[in-house]
Amino acid sequence: MMKIYRKVLVILFLIESVFLFSYSSKSLDPEVIKNNFSISINFDEVLRNVPEVSYISEFRKTDIGDFSHIKNYAFAYINNLIVDAVNASKSTIDCVIYSIQMKDVPDALIAARDRGVKVRIIIDESHVYPRPDTQIKKLINAGEGIEVRTLRGTRSYGVMHNKITIHDKSLITTGSYNWTFASTFSNYENLVALKKPEYVNGYVKYFEWMWSKSRTIQQGPSGELPVGYFGIPPQSPQNMLTLNGIEVPLYIFSPGSDMENKLAKLIDTARVSIDAVTFTFSSKSIADAIIRAYRRGIKVRFLEDKNMARASEMAKMIFEAGVPFKWIGGRNEKGSMHNKFIIFDGKILATGSYNFTTNGSINSFENMVFINDESTVKAYISNFNWFYSQASSPQSVDEFDEVDTSRYQVQEKEID
Repeated sequence: MMKIYRKVLVILFLIESVFLFSYSSKSLDPEVIKNNFSISINFDEVLRNVPEVSYISEFRKTDIGDFSHIKNYAFAYINNLIVDAVNASKSTIDCVIYSIQMKDVPDALIAARDRGVKVRIIIDESHVYPRPDTQIKKLINAGEGIEVRTLRGTRSYGVMHNKITIHDKSLITTGSYNWTFASTFSNYENLVALKKPEYVNGYVKYFEWMWSKSRTIQQGPSGELPVGYFGIPPQSPQNMLTLNGIEVPLYIFSPGSDMENKLAKLIDTARVSIDAVTFTFSSKSIADAIIRAYRRGIKVRFLEDKNMARASEMAKMIFEAGVPFKWIGGRNEKGSMHNKFIIFDGKILATGSYNFTTNGSINSFENMVFINDESTVKAYISNFNWFYSQASSPQSVDEFDEVDTSRYQVQEKEID
């Protein structure tokens, strides 16, 4: 039955993607639209006036081998940041990506290969089999210098959900952003770029660990795998970050690191505030920690994508417990609140691909990175404040849909 669910979810993802092509906005660059969409777009709809950082490309050919111009984070036009990082790469680019539809990053990767950069890409298996999207197929057929492999999670609904790039083993990017039309133009998303060796080295080890578990295109798709099949991923070095005297990891990788319970323990560490936003929410460990924080007097604000929250038992549970809870959609009616990040005491940010789900912790390939850079944390606080001010609160538990267990288990698989 779960194999049927997996096939249905892939079909639904493809159908949803077609509909996402049809939105419009005056704030979008017509050239970006022209180069990525195969249909005509009119520019009548205005994006919401969110105080965000739109990444404007500043790449010059003299920047090859130099990442100093790459900004530390972006919340809009994130595709430009990734393309700039690809264009600046000199020797190697390693990518781990859940979904690809837009052509700008694939084209930049092929151009990088053409100038001698070695490119390796791991893609979620369900986006390659039974039939890859056009841009994925282009990368698979790009020839020598670009190697594409696939990876799936454990059980029938585990996925390779990471969105990571590694450039010359000197710069990493990670966050919620897939290389898709929806992520670029309809959703609210975020991305961080990190250059400190302690972060880069960890993500390099994680990539190599995933690469060793991945399958070549010639090997074809994998059968269903049991929980624990992949073993333990690389772990963060100790004593690098602390919050209120408690050690905070630089990063957590899944599967195999008990991500949801580690995040719950960090929530228990907060003394002042917790600001959290997620696309999907099914982890009772995290829900219980959020409620404990609220009951001990911590200022808690919780935000979730509206459509997903209406079908979330955990969202309903924390709302019934009195936790300040709001929900919101995306930039337009076809978009989503696709961010997944949490800010502890206004001092430490955790962001990455990980939604607050048990499936993401146990079965899927996910990552969260923990950052105490003051300017980055402040930027995320500013964006969270705006999102929360624009979001609405449920008026009663009646606004949450009834959720049966079978539907919920399928929904846990990331449809993003």
